[in-house]
Amino acid sequence: MITFQAAKNVRASEDALFKVFERLEVFFRRLEVYTEAALDQKMVDIVAKIVAEVLNILGITTNKIRQSRMSKRLLYG
Repeated sequence: MITFQAAKNVRASEDALFKVFERLEVFFRRLEVYTEAALDQKMVDIVAKIVAEVLNILGITTNKIRQSRMSKRLLYG
């Protein structure tokens, strides 16, 4: 029973990560449009902050993926 719940939790985590990556894809498509326009310094600063946050999110999701892989190895050998 514990193994089943753990596997279910791993699957839910993977689904959440997949949604994060889908949202990041949409964000980068919009960012591409913004960067094609002439940006003033204020917009450049905002875009830089957003990109820094995206990199932070990618770091967090990378760690979650690693943890998920380790969990699977522990569950399934």
